[in-house]
Amino acid sequence: MPAEMLTKNERKVSQPIPTPSVPDDYLRQWAQQHVERVRRLKLHLAAYVLGMIVLTPVWALVEWQANGAFERWSDNSNPGDWEPWILYVGLIWGFVVAFMALRTYFDRPTTDAEIDAEVRRVKSAAR
Repeated sequence: MPAEMLTKNERKVSQPIPTPSVPDDYLRQWAQQHVERVRRLKLHLAAYVLGMIVLTPVWALVEWQANGAFERWSDNSNPGDWEPWILYVGLIWGFVVAFMALRTYFDRPTTDAEIDAEVRRVKSAAR
């Protein structure tokens, strides 16, 4: 690098970021829906956590009682042979809440720049 470039302190002003040309009414409607989805997600997440906190001890108590408590640990005398229904409930419910979170945080309005880029991509692929 030449020494002249190191001594000069000419800074260029960065260009302003172009704002997407989306109507304000549309943005306001989208923002309102987004806020509602965030609230709904928080409610579902709290219900999931509270539900799992309540269901896990219930599951443990039911399995413990069904397997003879301290006498033996399962119906067929195999220690630790408990029914894993709590895992199914937790995984399915967790996937539903995770899907809601993805939809909430990755959904955004489409900008004109994205549409133009897609049009250019399709035109270049058609050639």
